[in-house]
Amino acid sequence: MHGEQETSQIPRVTCTALHAAMVAFAAWIYFGGGAEFLSSLAGRPHPDAGDLGRRIVLMCFAVAVFVRLTITFFILLERRFAWSEFWGVTAAIFIYQVAFAVLAVCEASPLGATDLAAIALFLAGSYLNTGSELQRKRFKEDPQNRGKLYTDGLFRYARHINYFGDVLWVASWALVTRNIWALAVPILLTVGFVFGFIPPLTKHLRTKYGDEFEAWEKRTKAFIPFVW
Repeated sequence: MHGEQETSQIPRVTCTALHAAMVAFAAWIYFGGGAEFLSSLAGRPHPDAGDLGRRIVLMCFAVAVFVRLTITFFILLERRFAWSEFWGVTAAIFIYQVAFAVLAVCEASPLGATDLAAIALFLAGSYLNTGSELQRKRFKEDPQNRGKLYTDGLFRYARHINYFGDVLWVASWALVTRNIWALAVPILLTVGFVFGFIPPLTKHLRTKYGDEFEAWEKRTKAFIPFVW
């Protein structure tokens, strides 16, 4: 998929439409009686009332991620987005938007210092992910940079700083749910990036850019700035 131009918008439009539906479903869970309805289906008709401030923060996360992913799909992502990738992305969105809402909606504890730190982490991760992609897009749009590898901006700190940003905002979202099961999601996401996404992308970049990539590889960490 890397290096292949997208010729069909159908997977992108379909994924975005499903994402919008999931955000609406999350809003129903948080504010529209969804928690009570789902609890009744599970045989728990009187769930504890979740903290309103926490629900608002989580809903803001949901909307922010929808906006960012929509921008990514239709502005930043210029390579092919195949149906095989569509299913994995849609499943991940379902976990973030719906599963996190179900796990968090009955959390009654008010927002505290940990949650405020998580909000800051969410903003930082969102910036690293989308900000780095915007920087690279501006570079690629300059005709003088045609065929060149982008290694400046946020990509000076890690070759896959955008993936690291993904892990940060997902981890922060999981933290705000205050549910230990949610923490498995950023862990699995990290494993997926390290063992599933980064190796084939590294191979593709090494093949495409040769010495230029190898020089970048020698001076820049792969995933976590200054660490690995």
